[in-house]
Amino acid sequence: MKNFYQVFSHSVNLKPEKPACICGAKQVTYEELNHNVTTLADNLSVLGLKLGDRVALFCPNSIDFAVVLLAAAKLGLAIAPLPISLKGKALKRSLKKLHCKAVISWQNITKILLDDDLDIHLLVNIGRPVAQEYQLSQLIGYRIKERHTKVLDGLVPIDADYILTLTSGSTGEPKPIVFSQKNKIDRALLATADIYNISRYDIVLVATPLYHSLAQRSLILPLLLGGTAIILPKFSVKSWIDSVVNYKVSFLFAVSNQLTSLLSSLNPEHDLSSLRCVISSSALLSEESKNQLIERFPCQLHECYGASELGVVSDFCINTVKNKVGSVGKGLPFLSIKITDSSRNTIDVNNIGEIACLSPTQFKGYFSEPIKTSQAYDDDGFFYTGDLGYLDEDGFLFYAGRLNDTISSGGINIYPQDIESVINGLDFIDECMAFAVKNDQFGEVIKVVFTSSIKVEPLSIRKHCLVELTDYQQPMYIEQISEFPKSSLGKLLRQAARDKFKLPLEK
Repeated sequence: MKNFYQVFSHSVNLKPEKPACICGAKQVTYEELNHNVTTLADNLSVLGLKLGDRVALFCPNSIDFAVVLLAAAKLGLAIAPLPISLKGKALKRSLKKLHCKAVISWQNITKILLDDDLDIHLLVNIGRPVAQEYQLSQLIGYRIKERHTKVLDGLVPIDADYILTLTSGSTGEPKPIVFSQKNKIDRALLATADIYNISRYDIVLVATPLYHSLAQRSLILPLLLGGTAIILPKFSVKSWIDSVVNYKVSFLFAVSNQLTSLLSSLNPEHDLSSLRCVISSSALLSEESKNQLIERFPCQLHECYGASELGVVSDFCINTVKNKVGSVGKGLPFLSIKITDSSRNTIDVNNIGEIACLSPTQFKGYFSEPIKTSQAYDDDGFFYTGDLGYLDEDGFLFYAGRLNDTISSGGINIYPQDIESVINGLDFIDECMAFAVKNDQFGEVIKVVFTSSIKVEPLSIRKHCLVELTDYQQPMYIEQISEFPKSSLGKLLRQAARDKFKLPLEK
């Protein structure tokens, strides 16, 4: 089997003059993109990076992101894409956990890293120069030193670590999910192109942040097939509609709240006839939203369910199946799903239990966590998602919630402990709890309730969060309460607290 860069090279050879990526006013052909990738890979090799080295990437949505991703594949580097809004202790904790040899970072992150004098072998800046560090534009634009030997991309094994997606567990510690090059190829081709009949003739929209796996798949998919990727620097209703209309977009993944936000702005004058297939993910659409989208989108509209460790698990075509309200569809044809009780025994249809899945698109493992990786599987190789659901007698999967307390906002998983640990660090806070409340736009948003011996203005907590937490971790609602519901042993009853304080009383 060919490795990632070799599959991409086939697209280059297929039609070198074809546009590969378009972002705003910038675009590159396959030939130009490959030239930039090769130049960057050569320069990074000259600067000491080699197969297996880990690189943190803080890059906004841009063609540069694609160049770095492909150069990493060519060299056999493991890339950890992170949000450019990451800050405070979370930033340092993430880099420490990953043991990165190099960082390629947007200018604001570069400044933080230089100010903190972190021990990094290689620092490459994106954007406005900060000091005397290497510039990504320089490393892409020309060879800083001629190599005596070429980078041998053919020697990079397909099971090499390729992308590390950083999540965090219930303890608040970062938990990187490791994907090999084969993982990413299979998720793009086996689990997407084959399922939705995507080809080199498709134009694919990338409309979510590229540090998120959904956007990465949207970018990788056309590049491996020989199609064209349209990258939105930042999502807005206008830019989404304009891109679909102007570039004749045919396929896209979307976070469900993006689709619902479009409804009030779409009108018959917008020519969406190029759309062939739209996939909604991250949260179920309401029945009203589904009906409106079917009316306004002249294409197949799908919903999917999945997990970061597994990729897409099930698919549901809203246009064709009308009698399975609330379902997230049937499992993809190459995988198996079962529902189990707390002892991991399979239970009967129509009974809620934990969703477990056996799939060839499963992740490689948790970085440096072999025990956690092993515990996530049973003896038959099924991965346990931590999600609750049930299968009906026709094999349709229904999602019923989460075993843990993860908050899903705008398609991004957020862990309450990360927020609670920051707020509990304030000396006037006695105890706090972060949890999800429903929101029409994002699916879920964060509410924080806390106790204190003094009267506290929510603004003081909000200012602290702005310094220590990234953008998607910011609480929308903050409320001071008199006390938490607790058990006789003094343990905080989280579900009882959620039920009692779930109304978003104060922003």
